[in-house]
Amino acid sequence: MSDIINNALSQQEYNVHSSPGLFHEVDNVICVLYQRGFIAAGFSDRGDLLMIRYSDYKKILPTWIIDFYEHQFLNEELLSASDKVRAVYIATDKNLVVPQTLFHESEAIQWLSKIHYVEVNDTVSDYYIKDDNAHYLYAWPSGIQSLISRYFPRAITLPFVAYQFYKPYQSQCYLQCCITMDQVYATLYNNNQLSWHHVFNYENAEDIAYHIHTLCKEYDINPENMGFHCTINSRSLTFVLNQLQQFFPKMKDGSGNVSTNDKSWTGTIYMLQQLYACAL
Repeated sequence: MSDIINNALSQQEYNVHSSPGLFHEVDNVICVLYQRGFIAAGFSDRGDLLMIRYSDYKKILPTWIIDFYEHQFLNEELLSASDKVRAVYIATDKNLVVPQTLFHESEAIQWLSKIHYVEVNDTVSDYYIKDDNAHYLYAWPSGIQSLISRYFPRAITLPFVAYQFYKPYQSQCYLQCCITMDQVYATLYNNNQLSWHHVFNYENAEDIAYHIHTLCKEYDINPENMGFHCTINSRSLTFVLNQLQQFFPKMKDGSGNVSTNDKSWTGTIYMLQQLYACAL
């Protein structure tokens, strides 16, 4: 952990105001654990987002360094009252969606292992997508699960993409994306049905645009007629979001839905608001 702290750790924070009593206003906390990254967000008892704490480490290091996450759990002041931590979200690219009519747990886990490299020390969890009558299986490190159980025993654990599985009623065809440091989490509803879910790597906004245009071609979708909402998990990705909007002028990023004193946090705040609503 000392190598991460001294050489590779990047941190960001957001506060809705600068009052020293802000921490005392926090009533609920949610966390998101990404590969090489972490977010904690504090909300008031009315659900207003008050603060964000973000940390990540460089891509050259392994994806899930347990000591990094434990360091956040131990040292982040926002997490000092463990009973306030309501939910911990897990972001992983090892996933599989199975319709209820085809679902047999043991067989589904075998299929997940054939599609992704599920390690011996991975835990496979099942999240039921009620609106679509389907199961979302996802694999993540057992060591992370142990940390959550130890430090936040009252918190529920959910897949990060759970908020994308709430059927969007704005449009019959609707794509939701979240851009993280090196991956995009994306879900498409077409004709009000869950049609596609994928986590993919990217290097720049052009990669993301190409992936989305390929998706639209595959499903015979006109991008101009598709609802498209995209968020980011840290303010440092604002430039990627702005570049992507040049390819998709009608893309929404949370502007107009979020009130903030720093517009560079708009996409992250909007994402966290949806995660908070999902955890209730």
